[in-house]
This record gives sequence, C-alpha cells and structure tokens, in this order.
Amino acid sequence: MRRIGISQRIDAYPDRDERRDALDQRWAELLWQCDILAMPLNSLCPDNTAYLDLLALDGYILSGGNDIGQAPERDALEAAVLDHAVQNGLPVLGVCRGMQFMNHHAGGQLRPVRGHVAQMHPITGPFADDYGLSTVNSYHGLGMVDADMGTGLNATAHSADGIVEAFAHHNLPWLGIMWHPERNTPYDPQDARIIQSHFRVNS
Repeated sequence: MRRIGISQRIDAYPDRDERRDALDQRWAELLWQCDILAMPLNSLCPDNTAYLDLLALDGYILSGGNDIGQAPERDALEAAVLDHAVQNGLPVLGVCRGMQFMNHHAGGQLRPVRGHVAQMHPITGPFADDYGLSTVNSYHGLGMVDADMGTGLNATAHSADGIVEAFAHHNLPWLGIMWHPERNTPYDPQDARIIQSHFRVNS
C-alpha cells in the first residue's frame, strides 16, 4: 500500500489548555478503500524537515479545516511538506484548505466567496470532463479566481461563478480540489479514481 501523509486540522480547547490535531475518521476509511495507508501528520514536531525525512512517505494530502494563519504550527508543517515534496519529487493532493494553502505557498491570493458553504454545485472544465464530474460538495468561504492563482498553477475546473474548483501545477505533481471526497456518503468512485491516479496506486 502507498503510505501517504495527511495533515490534520487543529482544534483549540482553552478550558483544557490543549491544542489537538484532529482528522475526520472517514479519511482513513476512504484511503484504505483506495489501497492507501493514511499516515496522520503531527503538527508540532521541533524539526519538520527531519520528521518528514524519517517518515519517508510516498506522498502527501493537505486536508481541510483551519483558515491560513489560524493555526501557525499547521501552516509551518504544510509549508515544510510542500518543500519536502518538491525536493523529493513526491505527489501532493490539496483538499479545500489544502488547495488554498498550496496556492498561498505558490504566491497566490484568496478572496471571500458566496454560496459555497454547505452546498452542492456544478463544475466544468477539462479535469471535470476527464473524471466524469458534474456536481461536487462545497464547504469553503474563501476561494480564488484565475487572477488569484500562484506561480506554476493552472486552473482545470471552475464553478458557474468562476471560482477555481481544481488546479494542477505545470511541472510538479501537485493537484488541488476544493471539494471534500471524505464527506460523500457513500464515497464517490470518481473521487477514488482521482486519488488512486494521482498517487499512482496499482501502477
């Protein structure tokens, strides 16, 4: 099985003086069905670069949750993940906030969007066509249009209001999607195909 590191959201519990890494249990289930072993990443290792080197993973998923700047330790880990992935030629899949962070790391911008929280909406574009996608879920209040894209990123799917719903990097094995595959019940086989293709499962 491919061993794929997945970043976690950070939840703060002031009454307990705790900040917790947290991951939707459905990620482990979905990835197992894709023949991938989910390896949740810790957000507060003293040396992220050494940590990632020691894990020696096959790729990374940057998951959803937390706006950029809300959890600095998570931002630092995910920046290290992207740098490590570039240096080692590893694939990265960004999901919702993960896609936003990839764009941010590449020098792009975000903007507030309307009508994208707890909604289903159609998408169009070559990526949607390639995987037979017509409608996806949506849980984000921030997004990007083509003019907001970071260096090297190419939009491959849009919603009807022009918000980028998927992108790929020109040279790196980076893929970003704004919807949450783990939140579909049952899981969409097209999402599983996207994940398996990106991480070259069974290839």
